[in-house]
Amino acid sequence: MKNKGYSLLLLVPILFLTMVLTSCKIMTSSDYKKAKEVVSSELAQAGLHGKVTITKLSWTALEFPTYHVSYTYSEKTYDDQTVRLENETTFHDDWSSSSIIFLPDYKKVFLEQKSIKNIEEKLEKEIKKQSLGLPIEFSIFLSNFYQEEKEEILDSIARQNLKEGKKDFAGYYQIPFQTLIDQELIRMTIYVDDAVSVKEQDLEEAAKKLDASKLPNGSYSFYYSNHKDDSEDTLSYSFKVKDGKVVFYEDQKDELEDQN
Repeated sequence: MKNKGYSLLLLVPILFLTMVLTSCKIMTSSDYKKAKEVVSSELAQAGLHGKVTITKLSWTALEFPTYHVSYTYSEKTYDDQTVRLENETTFHDDWSSSSIIFLPDYKKVFLEQKSIKNIEEKLEKEIKKQSLGLPIEFSIFLSNFYQEEKEEILDSIARQNLKEGKKDFAGYYQIPFQTLIDQELIRMTIYVDDAVSVKEQDLEEAAKKLDASKLPNGSYSFYYSNHKDDSEDTLSYSFKVKDGKVVFYEDQKDELEDQN
């Protein structure tokens, strides 16, 4: 009986080792080459014909044998930059796609233009030098096309870009700042330093103090997030700038009600 029990104990680590060995395998150069071919083919279908670099590749068996692929997609752009996007995806054992979302988030790549970054930097300096009653950590343009009608506008601009030969990132890169503002495809988010305690009223007061005479038209918001305790307070206050003046959404609402 002792020998039988001892044999069973030995069997456990052997079975475990067998499971580990059969659930993974060492990736070879041919595996990396195949991964690059498959990823490049998928990207090309979306009009993305730049450089693909596989940064990490692994394989697991488990219930469904799966390749796990991390990659960088890059293009040389019209403004003499090399813009890189990183993404992760998975493929079945036969290299068919198993991801619902496969492509990198390339539709908002227009934010990486040198011209946009320069405007962003100037606006941040302008906002930081003002006395708003709140410490400003940084400000940044964010994309604003997640509503269906906005994405349709963006897609239409990209299609027109392709007709005009502006092919960077399938037409989604070379979009002028003024077009992005006019179509409300971007918004400026001003981040408040979480070193202080902030209430929503403080954000509204900061908006009232803001001198918008040197700010471009568009959508803006103050954003505050406190991750220092369990509460994780997140506050935001949105407004617009038009012709050098701050326009509050509640004032616009009152005007519409008066008109009706």
